[in-house]
Amino acid sequence: MIDAEVYGKALFELAAENGTAAKINSEIEDVCRLLKENERYCTLVDSPAISFSERLALLSEAFEGSVDPYLMNFISILCKKHSMYKFAKCAEAYSSCYQKISSTLPASVITAVPLSERQYDALKKKLENITGKEVLLEASVDESLIGGIVLRYGGIQLQDSIKSRLDDLRRSLRETTV
Repeated sequence: MIDAEVYGKALFELAAENGTAAKINSEIEDVCRLLKENERYCTLVDSPAISFSERLALLSEAFEGSVDPYLMNFISILCKKHSMYKFAKCAEAYSSCYQKISSTLPASVITAVPLSERQYDALKKKLENITGKEVLLEASVDESLIGGIVLRYGGIQLQDSIKSRLDDLRRSLRETTV
């Protein structure tokens, strides 16, 4: 079994050393998306019932030539160790390292109702002022929040929604003895 964080960081260090960190970051996101869309493929290439050479041939057919050779080697190592299921966690660790050197910062905001363009722009500008980086803000709606906002960026989560306040109240009422 592998330590996904260690492997992801190691891939990042290799990519940074060779000037391919941005390219691999983009490719890793694409591979993650493809593996998420095809979960059974991951199970297949991790299967001990299939020989390593056959599993490697499947991966080569899918990715060789379309991803950086370092990333292809990384995928091959995960395949050899029957750890393709940990690719997403490795990718998270890689992305975390990449964000530290990058001038961009991915962020997500979840609200109960869609943000207006003015609200979106104001939030993005505020985050850029706080972080000093260009923010790539992804907005989504979750009506179960009832009202308020959940904001995630750079490993930080800020939550101020009516749902979270009701959950906190519910928890404190359960813990209170009368």
